[in-house]
Amino acid sequence: MSSPNDLAFWAVTAVACYKLVSLLTGLGFAYMGYRLFIAGIEKPAATLEASSGAHALKLSRTAPGTFFALFGTAVVCVTLYQGFDIKLPSDAERVLSNLPALPADLASGSEGGS
Repeated sequence: MSSPNDLAFWAVTAVACYKLVSLLTGLGFAYMGYRLFIAGIEKPAATLEASSGAHALKLSRTAPGTFFALFGTAVVCVTLYQGFDIKLPSDAERVLSNLPALPADLASGSEGGS
């Protein structure tokens, strides 16, 4: 069985890798949008409309690079906003999860006496 320190190390490593991959994905999309602008691809592609309460966003006749750049920026912002949260089980939960299951008559509280 692994020690709590090993479990904490692997939990931190897994979350750090997830955050790094998310951040690199967002940066990749933003870079692809930039490269589309540099390549001169400016033909209007689509329209984007979003609203939330009193706020609204409308992009009409927008170049493809804009969508890539905005999507990449959104991925980066969400990744950074969520922070770094790790939840490890407490010692009591870890001990209880390793116990064998109780027989059905003991789990239900009935006694098999005379």
